[in-house]
Amino acid sequence: MTDLASTISEALHGAPDRSWPDERLLTACRNGDQRAWEALIAKYQSMVYSIPYRYGATADDAADIFQGVWMDLYQELPHLRNAEALRSWLATVAGRRSLRWKRSLQRRGEVDLPDEDRDEPENADPLPPEAMAEVERDQTVREAIAGLPPRCRELVELLFFKDPPISYTEAAAHFGLATGSIGFVRGRCIRKLQQALEERGLGPS
Repeated sequence: MTDLASTISEALHGAPDRSWPDERLLTACRNGDQRAWEALIAKYQSMVYSIPYRYGATADDAADIFQGVWMDLYQELPHLRNAEALRSWLATVAGRRSLRWKRSLQRRGEVDLPDEDRDEPENADPLPPEAMAEVERDQTVREAIAGLPPRCRELVELLFFKDPPISYTEAAAHFGLATGSIGFVRGRCIRKLQQALEERGLGPS
């Protein structure tokens, strides 16, 4: 995509960000938009990183696996036409790279693998269905949170994901609100999040 075309597209639609659907991000990536590539990585970085950690990888090894997954996607980009399969593709590739990493430790005698992992073929799906479902569910929650209005997104992240958790008093001070109003704002944001999850098929059973 030429610089002029990129400028026009940004003026009409805004710069790429992780709230864009996968199909739109992939198309922009194929057109050479570096910001779309950065947005795609930002969208899935937590999911991809979570998989090597499931295999016991250190931070450095997880970072190497993470980089390898995105190198694989870059090479596959011209051929990956089914945007709906991107999430599963990334999880599968991350799992295979993680399993190869763990097998390399086993060959060096640094770790012992369960028999079922040791005997699996190289192209086997490395994550059992329940683990894959959990990874994809976590990613769906991240995307729902990312799609919230900015203040709701920040409040949800502060109250539920900050370590250590932030108190209502601290949250109120952060937003310049009265402490008593945080409960109301929280409730409104949680309802928005529930609606977003329901739209993605994660509503109450």
